[in-house]
Amino acid sequence: MPCCVGDHHIHLGNIQSQTIREVWNGEKYRTIRKKMLAGERCDECSACYKIEESGATSPRQFFTDKFKKYIPLTETTNSDGSAEMNLKYFDIRWSNICNFKCRSCSSTYSSSWATEDNSIGHNKKVFIFAGGDSNDDLYNQFLPHFKNIEEFYFAGGEPLLTDKHYDILEYLISIGRTNVKLNYNTNLSSLRYKDRSIISLWKHFPNIQIGASLDSWGIRAEYIREGTDWKIIQDNVRLIKQQLPHVKLHTTTVVSCFNVSTLPEFFTHLLESKLFNIDDLDPILYYLQNPQFYSFSILNNELKSNIINNLSKATFNQATNTQIQNIILSLKKSKYDEQMLKEFKKTTLKYDTLRNRNFLEIFPELNSVFNSS
Repeated sequence: MPCCVGDHHIHLGNIQSQTIREVWNGEKYRTIRKKMLAGERCDECSACYKIEESGATSPRQFFTDKFKKYIPLTETTNSDGSAEMNLKYFDIRWSNICNFKCRSCSSTYSSSWATEDNSIGHNKKVFIFAGGDSNDDLYNQFLPHFKNIEEFYFAGGEPLLTDKHYDILEYLISIGRTNVKLNYNTNLSSLRYKDRSIISLWKHFPNIQIGASLDSWGIRAEYIREGTDWKIIQDNVRLIKQQLPHVKLHTTTVVSCFNVSTLPEFFTHLLESKLFNIDDLDPILYYLQNPQFYSFSILNNELKSNIINNLSKATFNQATNTQIQNIILSLKKSKYDEQMLKEFKKTTLKYDTLRNRNFLEIFPELNSVFNSS
């Protein structure tokens, strides 16, 4: 796919049967480049267009701004849309190995969820290897580029439970390239993998940014991101702040029907429990697009009005307030969908039964949604 939020129904290549270079300059990628340079929309990028139309900032806009200094590289694109592999940023997702089953995710991105679905008769894949029969071949295709890459972004699955993540850090240390930027999206459930300590490795890298995937607190967090032990998360955040004060830590929060009504209470909890202070509270809020039945489309107008009223009263720092205002805009533009509400009820009951959870007990503020006809 062109990026992590690209339409997963539209494939641009397959690294299990093609080399990275073949995908990079394949017909589909060349077509996307030509369309983008001509200012034309690409079907693969529909999620970003929807976010932009809602009034929020899309990943497309965020990354265009983030990497604007590299925009002159587009001038080297050939007339047929082909381009050299001059990699500056590396987004790494070697597998779907993950110890969580987050409601906003799926078996595609979580081996634990795939295993759960298979227990009730499905046939979902666990992608241990990103390319072929091992990850070594894919790793070796990228290895020559590591000396030029300026930022590595690790996601998953869960990156801190992935062998190749540790191989990359150890390789960068061995060639003296510890001045690169390391960026993470992690559930922070474990800071050790087999005999490796991520804390020990991170001490070599002065430029690290960690996006902790936290959508709520306490039992709410444990429901939304199944597998969470809130005490362990708190302990790990405090350990990082104590031993690695140079690390920039923030929350990356998927905003859905589950947590939109309690975002101010969530941030207040983070401050009161001293996991963050007001100066470093710098959340990234992602407005959930899929699955649609967990989006704002299941909220009726009365409930949306109450939620907007609650969010409008929130006062934190400028960064947080701006993010909340973007969510308010998305709420105002969202449209109620009765069919999505039916899907929400069916899917919620299904996984509540499998996971021994009870939505009605954990989210009393949303009981009116669940009990509506």
